[in-house]
Formats: sequence, structure tokens, C-alpha cells
Amino acid sequence: MRFSLAPLGELPPVTRALAALLFAGWLAELALGFKLNFYLGLVPFNLTDRYWLWQVFTYIFIHADFWHFLFNTFMLWMLGRMLEPEMGARRFLLYFLGCGAAAALFTAAWSPSSLRPVIGASGAVYGLLGAFAFLYPRTTVYVYFLFPMSAWTMAVLLGVVEFAMTMAGPGSKISNVTHLGGLAAGLLWLWAERRLPAGAAPRDAGPDPAVEERAEIDHLLDKVSARGQAALSRAELARLDAYARKNGGRA
Repeated sequence: MRFSLAPLGELPPVTRALAALLFAGWLAELALGFKLNFYLGLVPFNLTDRYWLWQVFTYIFIHADFWHFLFNTFMLWMLGRMLEPEMGARRFLLYFLGCGAAAALFTAAWSPSSLRPVIGASGAVYGLLGAFAFLYPRTTVYVYFLFPMSAWTMAVLLGVVEFAMTMAGPGSKISNVTHLGGLAAGLLWLWAERRLPAGAAPRDAGPDPAVEERAEIDHLLDKVSARGQAALSRAELARLDAYARKNGGRA
């Protein structure tokens, strides 16, 4: 498994729509500033005292500046093109919004009287990072493009760092508790899905074609990673190309 970017038109539909909403939210922030943050950002006091429940979702799509917007959209771009085909469009959307909402509730519970707006998709994006680590735990990723480690190790490391930064107290402009909440919610969500009997496949069911296909593609990508593209036969190259066309992007 390896990350690669895809043109916007080739992204899965929910990922593409979410990226467009993040862009629209960033433009709205440029135009309206603090007024937008107060009414549509996450203000813990407004949530816990006034019950402005819409804020647990709307804060996701507002960003403080261009770099804040770019980073979260870039992560959505990379992770969404892999996770949405794996999870399915409806489940992926519910998961993204659910992780963002859980991160918001966790943030409000941590500082219920705060009047400081929290904005950005980072809580939901950390949920996507958790999903990637859960579904592909042994995949090698490069933190800061330099340090190789497994996806699961990355998730644990991120959790420890965010917990430490949260416990360090206020002072930072970054809401680490929101990151921690999104990551924890995502991992708990997927763990619960795997454990609940309702999510289990019937014992007499045959092999899941999607799982078998994913295993086949992972095997081919591992082969390329170990020995280069020349190690693949024409049929195997055609198989990778067909899979990439079906799921968006290029393998």
C-alpha cells in the first residue's frame, strides 16, 4: 500500500464533495472571520449552555488560514481515496462526520465554559488516520517524509503526543484535545464494528469478494515495492490498472 495523489475528478464522490466543502468554508472564513467562527465554529460554551448542536458538524468545514485548510484537505485527499472505496461511500461519510462530532463533544466536555472558537477538520482527519492504521496496521508510512514506521505505530505515537500536549495545559493555538478525540473516536468506532455480532459475517457466508480483491492488490503492490514494476507480468500490470480505474486515482 502506498500513498498517491489523484486528480480531483478521479477522487471518490464523498471525498471530492468534502474537499469542495472545506474549500467553501475557507472562502467563507476569509469573508466573515470571527462572526462565522462564533456561530458555525465550535464554541464549547455555546454547545454546553445554549445547545447550539449544529456546531459539532459545521466547525469541521471552517479553517483559520490557507495552510490550515491546505493541510487538512491534503490529508483528506490522500486518505479518502483509499478509505472511501474500502468502507463504502455512505459509511465513509458517516465515519468522517461522526469522528468530527465526537471530537467536538470531547473538546466541549474538556473545557465546557470556553468561549474560544475551535475550527477545522483536524478531529475528523485524525479519525481517518485512525481508520488507516486500523485497516492497514502493518503498512509502512514515513512520518514527516523521513521516519519509517508501521501505520499502527504512527497512530499510537500520535495518540501519545496529542495526550501529552493536551495535559500540558492551555497556551497553544492548536486544540490537541480535538485531535485526540477524533483519533480515539475513530479507533473505538472501528473496534466496536468488528466486535459487535451485528457487524460479523454469517458463519456459512463465502469469502468477501472485496476483501479478496484488496488482498490481491496489496500482494501486487508489495511485489512492486520489493522488486520493482518490472517484476509484474502484463496480466498483473493490467490488473493493477483496472483496479486503479475502478477506484479512482492510480495505483
